[in-house]
Amino acid sequence: MKNLLLIISGFVLMSMTMGQTWAQTVTGKVTAATDGISLPGVSVIIKGTSTGVATDLDGNYNLNVSGPETVLVFSYIGFASQEVRVGNQSVINVSMVEDASELGEVVVTALGIERNIKALQYSMTTVGGEEFTQARENNIANQLAGRVAGVNVTNVASGPAGSSRVIIRGNTSLQGNNQPLYVIDGIPMDNTNFGQAGVWGGSDGGDGMTSVNPDDIESMTVLKGASAAALYGARAANGVILITTKRGTKRKGLGIEFNNNTVFERINNQTDLQTTFGAGRFQGDQLTGAAVRPTTVRQGYDWGTQAWGERLGTGTSMHFDGVERPYVHAGDNWNRFYETGVAVTNSLSLMGGGENQTFRFNLTDLRSTSVVPNAGFDRINISMSTNGKFGKRLTFDAKVLYSREETKNRPRLSDSPGNAFQSIFALPPNVNVEWGKGDPNRLGTIPVGTDPALLNTWGFAEREEYLMVNNPWGQNPYFSAYQLSISDIRDRILTSGSLRYDITDHLYLSGRAGMDWFTRRGSNLTPQGTGYNRGGDMNENTRNVSEVNLEGILGYNRTFGDFNVNAFVGANRMRRQDESISANGQGFNVPFFHAINNTVTRNFGYGFSEWGINSIFGSAEVSYKNYLFLTGTVRKDWFSVLDPEFNSITYPSVGASFVFSDAFNSLPSWLSFGKLRASWAQVGNVTVGPYQIANVYSLLGAPAVDFNGNNVAMASFATAGGNAGTIPNRFLRPLLSTEIETGIDVRFLDNRLGLDFTYYRQRSTDDQLNAQVSRSSGFGSTLVNLGQMENRGVEILLTGTPIRKSEFSWDVSFNIARNVNEVVSLIEGNDILNVEEPRTRTVFIQHRTGQPFGVIAGWVQKRSPDGQLVFEPNGAPVQSDMMEVIGNGIPDWTGGINNSITWKNFNFSALVDFRIGGDLYSGTNLRLTQWGLHKQSLQGRLGEEPLTVSGVVQAGTSSDGSPVYEAFNKTLSPGEANNYWNQMGNRVQDHFIYDGSFAKLRQLTIGYNVPRRILDKTPFTTLGISFVGRNLAILWKNVENIDPESAYSSGNGQGLDYFGMPQTRTYGFNIRAGF
Repeated sequence: MKNLLLIISGFVLMSMTMGQTWAQTVTGKVTAATDGISLPGVSVIIKGTSTGVATDLDGNYNLNVSGPETVLVFSYIGFASQEVRVGNQSVINVSMVEDASELGEVVVTALGIERNIKALQYSMTTVGGEEFTQARENNIANQLAGRVAGVNVTNVASGPAGSSRVIIRGNTSLQGNNQPLYVIDGIPMDNTNFGQAGVWGGSDGGDGMTSVNPDDIESMTVLKGASAAALYGARAANGVILITTKRGTKRKGLGIEFNNNTVFERINNQTDLQTTFGAGRFQGDQLTGAAVRPTTVRQGYDWGTQAWGERLGTGTSMHFDGVERPYVHAGDNWNRFYETGVAVTNSLSLMGGGENQTFRFNLTDLRSTSVVPNAGFDRINISMSTNGKFGKRLTFDAKVLYSREETKNRPRLSDSPGNAFQSIFALPPNVNVEWGKGDPNRLGTIPVGTDPALLNTWGFAEREEYLMVNNPWGQNPYFSAYQLSISDIRDRILTSGSLRYDITDHLYLSGRAGMDWFTRRGSNLTPQGTGYNRGGDMNENTRNVSEVNLEGILGYNRTFGDFNVNAFVGANRMRRQDESISANGQGFNVPFFHAINNTVTRNFGYGFSEWGINSIFGSAEVSYKNYLFLTGTVRKDWFSVLDPEFNSITYPSVGASFVFSDAFNSLPSWLSFGKLRASWAQVGNVTVGPYQIANVYSLLGAPAVDFNGNNVAMASFATAGGNAGTIPNRFLRPLLSTEIETGIDVRFLDNRLGLDFTYYRQRSTDDQLNAQVSRSSGFGSTLVNLGQMENRGVEILLTGTPIRKSEFSWDVSFNIARNVNEVVSLIEGNDILNVEEPRTRTVFIQHRTGQPFGVIAGWVQKRSPDGQLVFEPNGAPVQSDMMEVIGNGIPDWTGGINNSITWKNFNFSALVDFRIGGDLYSGTNLRLTQWGLHKQSLQGRLGEEPLTVSGVVQAGTSSDGSPVYEAFNKTLSPGEANNYWNQMGNRVQDHFIYDGSFAKLRQLTIGYNVPRRILDKTPFTTLGISFVGRNLAILWKNVENIDPESAYSSGNGQGLDYFGMPQTRTYGFNIRAGF
């Protein structure tokens, strides 16, 4: 229909020129600036007249003009209009630039329904597919950072295939998942995280978004609020992200596109540690003792993570390997250990089709090596799609997306013994990490022929871990990289097919079927000879997940005079299966032969679950004169995981939008567009898993034998998931989230300046929390509907085009959002709920009634009644009697600034991402202080700035038992300063709370498109090259030694840092060619 209208408009415009006599003929071609593709149907008008033509299917035009002073106006939906003076030119080729303010007159919304953007009663943002293919991310969710108001993206510091945390308008569930639902071409996609680090360590297993191919994405649309997502019901409480993939296009012959992206990756080293003092300890009395360096092999081992020694620069010291070396700064260990990663992506697309059918095929291959030695991530994507029509009334669409991911050696994080980042951080300034390489054939292992007398007290032998410190948990980073292994392979198929039959011109019936299926095979190896696990162990696991959705819609659209009615009803059936198999083995029989059947003790596990949702839904939209729109939707879900008596819930929404710029003709000419919108909606969430509301029996592998002496598994009572301590609660209901939203969208000066403002208020009720019960019941807790939480905030988007010329344009957008969160209520009688903690175990992420989601609670320094700091007589801080709220990891403001400039055939873009507010507890800086590596630990050392403390010290006790304080002011001796910094780490956690604000140069691209006049003589239809970069610089931050984005987990416990992997910067080039 769109092409037909363009052709008709072309005939109408050409007919206007008949019968007139002109002095000059101008010809030319119109293309898109981004990719050089020809644009058919572009309006070419002589300014000040109604005379003009439309470009043909190849973008060509031919127009008679009156002379050199004639000005041609080129306009096209979705692109910025351009004016060109004819002069003495007979050929005028124009490259048109996309205009964000004009794009999306029709947009894809919930359930894949296309709607007029004027009718939307809620805020939504669409990001074009080209944003994902220039400067790439393995996890495309990270590309949303700084681009969408109200979307907070946390890039987890966990390696090249790590997960991402995306939160839209704040957290809605206290203990459940808070990330949005991802929908690809109408089919929900599983974005499960396959494991994440916690207090004791672990690794980030990645999530589903790493399987999505950027080259397949046409657009990504964020449905932020409840009204936008209400038609998805229970799965949309956290918002919805719609991904629309590319389709074939009608064209002459076969279209071919090739893209090569090659980037190099380096760690973004933020460390600024002291290099004045070396390995050693403070020995003797705090007042009369002194700092000493290692002089024996044993001391070299024992003091391997202590930098409290003497001043560097003179003499020698002994090391763990028995070698005496100069006692000097050893240089940069980061660049010694971490490598330059390389990622090469090659993408080939074939497309074509005619009037009745189009097709597209894509093959993309990604090969990458990590900055971590012996690690990497490879991915292959294959996609095929076709769409078309049978006759005039039946249309079809079918797609298959396949991906295979292979991740080698995921890094260990947090307090994992194999965390190489922590091992390198812990080295004193005079120790070279390469001294621990060990056997060149088995890096990190003890060198052949090493004198056993030089080994540590653990008495390890040849081919075992070459420890650099006298602590089996202090891993050699080379052993971690080359001998330990956490790897996985994942195959995924996402397929969908749809049919639509237009029963009449106003009534249609459509159906869609889709499946998301994946299998993941993982392995985790701790080899024999590992310092903390001499016998070694391994785990192998396989998980198969499938989800099938069937959907049908009956729709109606008709105009009655000034009114239009657009309505539909439908139903959806979802079924999901999840199967897992695991095998664990401990202790290898044959050294270095790594197989489960070579282990001494073996355990096997099997799990299976199945659940589903049945749904019905409907929507009705009534518009008046295309400027007043009223919309209502409703959805009802039935859940198999809940008791039949309580397993259904209804989600309604109502909204209105009023385009006042179309309603009133007397508005000033500088107002190009104006719309008011408002909505109210409810969505829900179910956080319980299959079988959690009923008592079930499990077969547990207990050590028992039958009458014949054979090993058997014994049946024992347990609830689902093996949690025998929780009482099942059949009365559980879904979480319910209610939201109101209002907003205004205005544009000025021919759409060159725009403002979109949104206010929302959301409350979630009936959250599902674990409540403690009497132990006399035989259980410890039960799930109940109790929690309540509220979010309210504003979102602002400013867009502008400061310059718009025929050969030069500059577009800029600025977005900023503020979300205020409050935990309204928890479990009766318990106003605190622990969420997470770091390895220091001195702070907790907690939910507290009346406080924001996930506050940081920890010990602080005690104060006297009049507010003075309390010290011990030796100057050490005294710990407070109770934990206090010392921070919150959620930022106050998030936003971004995006600039895009086009000059002739050159283009430039820059994205700055920022966060303001929010706190970060840095366990990394705490440990660095205790180890004597942090620069603040210089204060009080011999020859450095004195450390003076001032406050009060307890002098006694009054008759009522309360402490009596007296003034205290003391300059600490080096020994007392050593103790002070150690006790600060143990007792005063707010000292290590930092402002988490930052601004980053998130993306930078500089490109050039070869002009068409040159390509006409070549096989190419388009050819462009660009230089690209991601995460190039931190423009502003307030935390030392680490990146503010150093979180090691994508879970709800945000605001914690404990030796997350260094963030990286990437830079390289992108080549795009079309044939």
